[in-house]
Amino acid sequence: MWNLGISVFKVGVKTVSEETPERSKMIRSLLVTIIFSVLILVLGISLWAWSSPEIIDSSPVGALNAINPAITVLIEVLVMLGFFVFLSVTVINLKLFLTEIRAGWTEVIVVLIVVAIMASTMFGVFVGAASVILSLGFVVYLYLLQE
Repeated sequence: MWNLGISVFKVGVKTVSEETPERSKMIRSLLVTIIFSVLILVLGISLWAWSSPEIIDSSPVGALNAINPAITVLIEVLVMLGFFVFLSVTVINLKLFLTEIRAGWTEVIVVLIVVAIMASTMFGVFVGAASVILSLGFVVYLYLLQE
């Protein structure tokens, strides 16, 4: 009859979500994201420690506050956003590496809640709320990548 050149059934074709990277690439990706997560967390803890009332006058946070207090808040929000991004990518890759099943939204939301609690505890409610709003932007980006 009519041959329109359209194949309805494709055998052996994998979609992007079905492909799993090689184990060596997964290990390398895991190591990179773990290292960046730890480095950003150490930077966040350092900012938190330097914000202590006893040493703030002689710390880098005190110097930034002398210039403009908004700079310190912006850096704290960006540090927590970076920590969320690298920690969520680590969790997603780790689940894929261990179980060969892609992580669901539950893992991403749990990481978002953990980072929100950490940001609010370390830097205050304002930084926590700003970090959550920016982190939700990354979650939307992940959602758009899915389609």
